[in-house]
Amino acid sequence: MLLARGALVASLVVGAATAQQERFDQQALWARMSALDWWYRPPVPGERCVQWSSFDRAAKDGPRNPAAWYANDDRGKYVRTVTRDGVAEHVLVDAVGPGAVARIWSANPSGTLHFDVDGARVWSVDFAALCNGRVDGVAEPFAGIRARGGTVYLPIPFARSLVVAATAADLYYAVDVVQWPAGTPVAPFDPQRLAGSAEPRPPFAHERIGPYNTEIWFPVRRHPVGRGQVVVQITVSFDEALPRADQVEILRHTLLVVRCGDEETVRVPAADFFALGSAANPFSGRCLSVTADRAVCTFPMPMPDGGSIELVPELDYGKMGPKLLRVQCEPLAAKDPLLFRAHYHLAKATRTRPFSDHLVLDAVGTGRFVGCSLLVRNPVRIWWGEGDEKITVDGEAFPSWFGTGTEDYFGYAWCDPTQFSAPFHAQVECQGPGNFGFTQLHRTHALDAVPFQRSFRFELERWHWIEDVAIDYATVAYWYGAADATARMPQVPDAVDRQLDRLDSPEVFVAKDALEGEALRVVSCSGGRHEVQDLSVLPNTFSRDAHRWWRDGKVGDALVLAVPVPERGRYRVVAGFVEAIDFATVQCSLGGNRIGAPFDGYAPRIAASGPVELGVVDLQSLEVELRLELVGKHADAKPGMMVGLDWLRLEAVR
Repeated sequence: MLLARGALVASLVVGAATAQQERFDQQALWARMSALDWWYRPPVPGERCVQWSSFDRAAKDGPRNPAAWYANDDRGKYVRTVTRDGVAEHVLVDAVGPGAVARIWSANPSGTLHFDVDGARVWSVDFAALCNGRVDGVAEPFAGIRARGGTVYLPIPFARSLVVAATAADLYYAVDVVQWPAGTPVAPFDPQRLAGSAEPRPPFAHERIGPYNTEIWFPVRRHPVGRGQVVVQITVSFDEALPRADQVEILRHTLLVVRCGDEETVRVPAADFFALGSAANPFSGRCLSVTADRAVCTFPMPMPDGGSIELVPELDYGKMGPKLLRVQCEPLAAKDPLLFRAHYHLAKATRTRPFSDHLVLDAVGTGRFVGCSLLVRNPVRIWWGEGDEKITVDGEAFPSWFGTGTEDYFGYAWCDPTQFSAPFHAQVECQGPGNFGFTQLHRTHALDAVPFQRSFRFELERWHWIEDVAIDYATVAYWYGAADATARMPQVPDAVDRQLDRLDSPEVFVAKDALEGEALRVVSCSGGRHEVQDLSVLPNTFSRDAHRWWRDGKVGDALVLAVPVPERGRYRVVAGFVEAIDFATVQCSLGGNRIGAPFDGYAPRIAASGPVELGVVDLQSLEVELRLELVGKHADAKPGMMVGLDWLRLEAVR
């Protein structure tokens, strides 16, 4: 026992010494985001990456209590609240160094974010401006609002401690923090070095320029790799003569197989490995990208004992299929590197109740987790992705990553279906309408790669708003593991079982001969906030599943919209409104004329008002203003003073 303990102490000392060979400052961390060769270095003892988030604290009573384990009140949960100079501050992060912030995400960034590094307040920044890329030195692609989610990739190193606090009391947030062993030298964050691009930024080259080692044309499929090489790029060229959907299906029935020496480290359907979804939409990421004619992977793949890259078609498509496999290699400098690995998990027709977890990866050994792709098949328009991510490292009692939602993990928010692409995350596809059909997502963990010494388990909650529907999840986990690392994952299903079950587009209610409220141009708004809100959560209830949503005004405020008029004349005006428990009473005017009685938008639950006749009016201009004025609210209405215009119809009176 004494010998074993001594060996452990020696291991920790050696590990700390190894970490001390690298000094972390702002420039070194920027470089780590670009040159990813450190991914395949074995993590030293004490190296971690943890998440601080606003997850529902009731979940701490899980998983023994399922109701708690899937709790969904993920807003405004903090480490603690303190008062400083008479102002309440809500602590998001309270971490011990040495370490660094790797990523910040929020669905509703607002107020001020304060950073206390090594005991001193060094930076206070407007949270919304930071997430929008409007802070000097932290612009795109390192910060941006994508599909309504704000994500910031700004390394913030600290030597001893880090406290991040916010003035806003109701944030959704997640902050990924890297931690290194005690004694690791770190130069603390200095915001002065951000201004004027004083720090060099990494080049995010999505494809490497240079010759390929070999180009292999089909039907030859196997590309050998020599000893002491690292594969730095794999390119699969499409047959552009084929429809895109056919290309995807062929690649879904073709396995990408990677062997390092005698060990098979990757056996994944090629379409899923490259995050092609159902349509192979173009996107450009740090490690995966797709163009009109090819899919490219730049995950580095060390092969100290040589190996091979192979495409294995499982069904006979004759001469159809990918035409060219190209592999680019460089000399491998690292000794005893971790090996690149990827695992696929398909779960079809899983019922949404009771809640359950989808297994992304269950790994044993030493390694780093560096990314995930997710393809969802959702047969309804209503949101499927409330489920939190949960990452458990080295057998810890509670996950060191417990997030706030699947879309939050992938870096967007509010179930927004907008397609986007950035270096480290992408919504490659959202078929629609709403969140219907296939959604393809990808995330690369760069500086926030998750190291582990003994084990790693990653699960995504299946949390759908519809209680009885069957959905499909297909994930690919990208990771590095030692030569003896293994993954306890299901076998890849047969090709026919991986077939995409495509869906017919659903019917969408459209109000006849009406102008959509969300499409009317906003002329002015004297108070509160307005936006277009997706209402596909109640399918076929609201015209085109959306409305012009106005909230947080006060009595006397007005929202003015421009209304096109087909021709001068006399019109009967009919409108469709949204009703709910926090909606107000509004008086309408059109073309300067008050029309109809005040409309009370209060209802015990969200509903469509149906046609509301506002009266008959003479319109002598080809564009008039619709004025919606707040005049009060129902006695039972909750705060919010909301108004929702679904549609407006002008019926000519002859």
